[in-house]
Amino acid sequence: MNLENQVLQDHVNATIAPRKYPRSVIFVGALPKTESGKINRIKQRVTS
Repeated sequence: MNLENQVLQDHVNATIAPRKYPRSVIFVGALPKTESGKINRIKQRVTS
């Protein structure tokens, strides 16, 4: 587990209820975007 992941988990554990913890976290360099600059959620789901 890298440092970024540990810091994120520590923050989540301190601030939200256990039932709301994310199941997984994936760090990416950039999010896919449409021509208008919005996040392309369809491509995001396929790549994750």
